[in-house]
Amino acid sequence: MVALAAVVLPASGHCAAAAVLRLGNPGEPQTLDPQRYNLRLEETILNDLFVGLTTFDAEGDLTPGVATSWQTSEDGLRWTFRLGDSRWSDGTPVSADDFVFAYRRLLDPATAASLAYFMYPLKNATAVNTGKMPLTALGVSAPDPKTLILELEQPYPHLLERLLYPTAYPLPKHIVERLGSDWVKPQNWVSNGAYVLKEWRPQAYVALQANAYYLPAPAIAEVVYYPLASEQAAYNRFRAGEIDAINSFPAGELDNARDNMTAALRTSAQLSIIYLVFNTRVPPFNDIRVREALALAVDQEIITDKVQKSGNLASESFVPTLVSNYESVPPPYYSLTTAERLERARMLLAEAGYSSANPLQITLRYISGAEAKRTALAIAAFWKPLGVDVRLHHAELKVHFADLRQGDFEVAQAGWVGENNAEHYLSLLISDTGEVNYGGFSDAEFDELMAAAQAEADVEARNRLLRAAEARASTLYPVIPLYSIGIRRLVNPALEGWHENLRDIHPARYLSFGP
Repeated sequence: MVALAAVVLPASGHCAAAAVLRLGNPGEPQTLDPQRYNLRLEETILNDLFVGLTTFDAEGDLTPGVATSWQTSEDGLRWTFRLGDSRWSDGTPVSADDFVFAYRRLLDPATAASLAYFMYPLKNATAVNTGKMPLTALGVSAPDPKTLILELEQPYPHLLERLLYPTAYPLPKHIVERLGSDWVKPQNWVSNGAYVLKEWRPQAYVALQANAYYLPAPAIAEVVYYPLASEQAAYNRFRAGEIDAINSFPAGELDNARDNMTAALRTSAQLSIIYLVFNTRVPPFNDIRVREALALAVDQEIITDKVQKSGNLASESFVPTLVSNYESVPPPYYSLTTAERLERARMLLAEAGYSSANPLQITLRYISGAEAKRTALAIAAFWKPLGVDVRLHHAELKVHFADLRQGDFEVAQAGWVGENNAEHYLSLLISDTGEVNYGGFSDAEFDELMAAAQAEADVEARNRLLRAAEARASTLYPVIPLYSIGIRRLVNPALEGWHENLRDIHPARYLSFGP
């Protein structure tokens, strides 16, 4: 193992000849198993370790991956992929059967994959995942080692985009069948991406090294991800020259970065939505009057423009306004003045039985961090005029989302990052989505509208139904949309091949250090 921190770089500039690319990651991974991952910080590392049927180019756009070509039947229900000549890091050819194995494992109820629903477009996927049909009934087959056939339950025009995620990555069947869950240990690791797992020291770093069988070979031989949950700590380490790129830094340092670190500063919008989610399974949040009252009092623009002042984009709609070819739906109270909103909120809480003598008490959970704390305090301040007693509870990102998946919360900060289509976000609210429907929201009319949209092959018609579904959900207040993320990164100016994009994807295989 190379001494990863042997060279401390000066604050005045980073070393262009560095043999190791050192990247900040906003927390510690819980897993690097593609079928069991849940967090974006895990996905970032997995993008360097694996390549799916489709993948990202240097600018974050979709491009062929293991599949070199594909064909779709006229009804959109059968996709045939032709695989190229790629290899696993032990030299074994990547086979179509490795995809069959991986997709069956993902949908196997025993895997308990929280994102299994990502592959529900596959024929019989829901029935397989709920144990009603055998794994062999899943709509995936490999007639030969170079041909993969995916059969869909219904038309899904966004399939190629869905295949970008780790849930659709292949697995080395020959390794996983032999070693079981031990295959993810560094000494057993085999993957098909530009890098392989070299070492993982929890709470210290995850080290990757170039995969000798990946072509074209990456310019940087070793990549190290450091878990930096604290934005201030990340900022300090970047300034000290110890990290080549960090995900974010304190908003209070943004003006300084603009004035003194222009070559390193990278800002952009990200396809994402940060929101508050209500646990609708438990009182009083199973009462729509309570949810609506709390939503009415929140002012998204005050949060982004006056509290955060960090480049985030206020959003009153659950589907980000950044999604192309789709008009997001604002909430019913969109046209009300602030005074009118508060008046209605007080009336609703009074109807629900709350008063100064019987105040509504809430525990608001948020992810540890200065910006998240300021945001949570602002939300508590919005609710204070309603007589709401708010207790704040924070936890590190991994713990926070584990609690959400288990339903252990009342009201909590949540977020979703990813695809450039409305369905990706609205699917979080479908009753059978699973753990990532954190609040357990369930509405038959919404489900029916989403099912109708998912049965529609024409994108425009599909989007019309999705807008109807979003409009329905907006009247039930399962969530309070807050904002889309405005990325503020610091990147070593000597690092070449880094391109801002709406997905905020920067695979290490496209990066290099300049002369």
